Amino acid sequence: MKEFNLLKLFEEDAQTQLIIEALNSGMNDQKILLKNLNGSLKTIVASNIIKNTNLNHLFILDNLEDALYFLDDLNNLNQKISCHLLPSSERIQAGDNNVILERINTLNNIIQRENTCVITDFKTIKEEIITKKAFEEKQIKIQTGNKIHLNKLIEQLNDFNFRNTNFVLEPGDFAIRGFIIDIFSYSNDIPYRITLDNDIVEEITSFEVASQVSVNQVTEINIISNIENDLDAKDKTTFFSYLPADTVLWVNNPSVFFENNEGADKVPLKEDDNIQKIIKGFSCLYTGHVLKENDTKTIHFNSFNQPSFNKNFEILINHLDEYKNKKYNNIITVSSENQMRRLKNIFKNYLHLTKFIQSANSLKEGFIDKNNKILLYTDHQIFERHHQYKSKRIYKTDNMISLKDLTSLKKGDYITHFDYGIGMFDGLRIQNSNGKKQESIRIIYKNNDVLYISIHALHKISKYKYGDNDLSLDKLGSPRWKKLKDKVKSKIKILAFDLLKLYAKRKITSGFSFSKDTYLQSELEASFIFQDTEDQIKITEEIKKDMESEYPMDRLVCGDVGFGKTEIAIRAAFKAVADNKQVAVLVPTTILALQHHKTFTKRLESFPCNVKYLNRFVSAKETNKIIEELENGLVDIIIGTHRIISQDIKFKDIGLLIIDEEQKFGVSTKDKLKTLRENIDTLTITATPIPRTLQFSLMGSRDLSIMTTYPKNRNPIETTVSVFNYDLIKDFILFEVSRNGQVFFVHNRIANIQEIHLTISKMCPNLKIRFAHGQMEAKKLENTILDFINGQFDVLITTTIIENGLDIPNANTIIINNAQNFGLADLHQMRGRVGRSNKKAFCYLMTPPFNKMKDLAIKRLNAISNLSSLGDGFNIAMKDLEIRGAGNMLGGEQSGFIEEMGFTNYQRLLDEAIIELKETKFKESSLTDTSFQNSIRCSMETDLELLIPNTYVSDISERMNLYKRLSKFKNQVEIQKFKQELIDRFGDLPTETNELLKSITLRSLAELINCEKIILKNNNMILIFREDTNNQSINGAILNNIIELIQSEKDKNHSIKEDQNKVKLYIKKIDNIDDGIKIINKINA
Repeated sequence: MKEFNLLKLFEEDAQTQLIIEALNSGMNDQKILLKNLNGSLKTIVASNIIKNTNLNHLFILDNLEDALYFLDDLNNLNQKISCHLLPSSERIQAGDNNVILERINTLNNIIQRENTCVITDFKTIKEEIITKKAFEEKQIKIQTGNKIHLNKLIEQLNDFNFRNTNFVLEPGDFAIRGFIIDIFSYSNDIPYRITLDNDIVEEITSFEVASQVSVNQVTEINIISNIENDLDAKDKTTFFSYLPADTVLWVNNPSVFFENNEGADKVPLKEDDNIQKIIKGFSCLYTGHVLKENDTKTIHFNSFNQPSFNKNFEILINHLDEYKNKKYNNIITVSSENQMRRLKNIFKNYLHLTKFIQSANSLKEGFIDKNNKILLYTDHQIFERHHQYKSKRIYKTDNMISLKDLTSLKKGDYITHFDYGIGMFDGLRIQNSNGKKQESIRIIYKNNDVLYISIHALHKISKYKYGDNDLSLDKLGSPRWKKLKDKVKSKIKILAFDLLKLYAKRKITSGFSFSKDTYLQSELEASFIFQDTEDQIKITEEIKKDMESEYPMDRLVCGDVGFGKTEIAIRAAFKAVADNKQVAVLVPTTILALQHHKTFTKRLESFPCNVKYLNRFVSAKETNKIIEELENGLVDIIIGTHRIISQDIKFKDIGLLIIDEEQKFGVSTKDKLKTLRENIDTLTITATPIPRTLQFSLMGSRDLSIMTTYPKNRNPIETTVSVFNYDLIKDFILFEVSRNGQVFFVHNRIANIQEIHLTISKMCPNLKIRFAHGQMEAKKLENTILDFINGQFDVLITTTIIENGLDIPNANTIIINNAQNFGLADLHQMRGRVGRSNKKAFCYLMTPPFNKMKDLAIKRLNAISNLSSLGDGFNIAMKDLEIRGAGNMLGGEQSGFIEEMGFTNYQRLLDEAIIELKETKFKESSLTDTSFQNSIRCSMETDLELLIPNTYVSDISERMNLYKRLSKFKNQVEIQKFKQELIDRFGDLPTETNELLKSITLRSLAELINCEKIILKNNNMILIFREDTNNQSINGAILNNIIELIQSEKDKNHSIKEDQNKVKLYIKKIDNIDDGIKIINKINA
């Protein structure tokens, strides 16, 4: 059933018709109370009234969250209604440009359109706002064909407090590059690019912030400044002054709205602006609590909220049956195809009782409408899942920009060159070669030795460290780097051999094939409190496929904090139990054992599944009992530390081993695991990101599932940077405790943690506050953490020991002291300790004043505070965690090598080792069939003029970034896309840049014929081929083509030679890149 049909069910509702008639009568100042209008029936009634009245509507809800849910319901019911949010201005001070854009968007729509709906809350509607006259003065209209005086436009933008930048990233930015003007107005969610032909506007296009590439063409734009800045008293008014006289006001709980603003955060208007007087001329529809019913006309609805069934489907089925017999139309709205499948499986014998309507955007609250005999329930309420509104965040900082900012090369950064080692980046230099310009990278080595690297060899250099630590530079000509490379390569070969051997062995070992899902599995998955992410669905299917196959599963699931890895483990465990197999869940700490036990027990409480745990808190008597029950098959799932793989533990029939954070276990535990996991299915979960490039190398040697999508039904964690202030800290703590929550206070100096504890205890004398750190006696530390988990005190002052693993849904505020001292990954993972329930979570980063911090620290703090959504910080934190993640995957010794060489160089050596082994020792196995990304690239030397001139792209960092991107391209599609981007952003390509792009095509074609280097100088081209592991440089077909090419050349301009164990092909009379491309195409025909 379509969304429209849902509204149609209530079109003839008698009460709704009475309201429509009253509003269409032409009388303003009507006051009508809508009684017993419950659940989302209120939104359905409102939608039908909006549709059947030619009026504007303003909905005033109790708070912003209610307003957002109501807006979401309206949009879900009818996309054709023009609905806009008016949010409070308070978030603007925290740097939220989104609020400014939404407020401007709403004002624009109420001025320009008829029949507009605005949704707001008590607090916002009582704020002052810019007058219509001042609003119009803060705008510039630009149309195609208009004449523009550039200097005058710049002057106007400066008057509007716009910032002149190199690249436009956020509202209020503008950039000028020749005849191209980029502007990010506060009136739009994306920036616009204006292309001039002399002074005439030739074209206007929108473009993406992240890629800076144009998207859509438009004929006009309205540039609006920040309307919240520097307003005089004469330029302020109330939002009501924007409303047409025929606007209908919908006020929820008018008694609260009119009476001293209780519950509305007490934001009164000026005394002479009495709210009752302001709204006197408007018709009002009241819902909720009214003080004087005799002042209003009352229309009675007869509806009730959806009851709770505590996930008991027997009670729900009986309930639906009862209403079906009363001739009710029973409907259940379902949010996804997956959920629809599960519900139909659960209801398979009772599908006649209700209709299932699939809607990607479910209503917030179900209801029973007795007047129309309609029962409409939502699946998220049936399963007690959190329902999250879709906030129309029209502007969102793109994390690609922050990522680029943190990873781009700047003068003074440390870099590694694959052949020469650690040096310091000293920028780009233009040099002359035979009268032609060449751009090179200048690298400084020990004793101020200088090395110039061609832009065609950029794939050999990479940024070394993301910090400002002092490093020892390598000396040019020193053997240190070569010795290190040789040593690492020999060790890598051993590692790669073991990995590939393990995989090959698994492919010939038989395991247990689990059965297909039962209806109980569907019921378990449907009852998940959050909506499944795409990755959760995909990875759950991958695991099931592994479990149902004949080979033992060995899968690693890697995902960020809060991404739902434990839920995936629970589903896998239950699948095993449903086939009468036992499951062992191995965790690194006793605290985590307890936590997992609580989580597994709660999720599986409605299912026939016995979950136990073993750690040192369990008494000897209880331990012996559990061991006996395990052996007799009475325990289905056992959770514990390395104790559960001790010799005295015997399973009746174990089918699945789940390992949480395997890298944290010692060598002896890992050795035991190797023998245990050979014949049983193994699932490993980790929160440490595995670098994507490493995934490609290991694909086929280990089954990897990477979680990159975050749970959409989670509230983003509101992250704020503040200068350290005890009064603020007190406010943050008291607010959290007032909503029955708990607080983490991170202070990473053990020396004075007790002083901090004493100070905060004095500030909040009525709260229970304790502290914990890693140097405490183990038992005391664990008891403190356990007591916090169990809610026995309010505030935990702690060091970074809470960074990993702790999952306390009731703790939803974290205060991090001296946040400037932490890396992005640390901040991101500590922030992940909160926001693990349906409650709004807060992260406060306390710092010294900004003028006392380093630029890099400020950048980190800005990045983490802007990227507050789950998943947003993952890509950035990944850069911090590359070495840690790779080391965890490959072992501690390898981690040291990665640290010493740099990740990119290590990756390259690993690729070489795996290729070599696949082509020799594992040639006969299925490993040769697996997809593999080769990181070995072709380099180039040339005297041709191939570069991006500084007159075309003046910003050195951006030019370097463009060169780096170019060096990674491997096919013509990428190159053509890049070419269009350059033309779009910077104008027509200079000849030397066009030739540079062709040279990338030449190199990518050369790689296909196993060529490792091209020398293109003095109108000659030399192709140097690399040897493969069989001591062959060129395969037979290509060799035949080369011989044919040499023989067909009359002037004997081509020849082939072997020099220093390398095969080299010499081609004469190559005047340009196009000639070189033609030759390689002939060779590879």
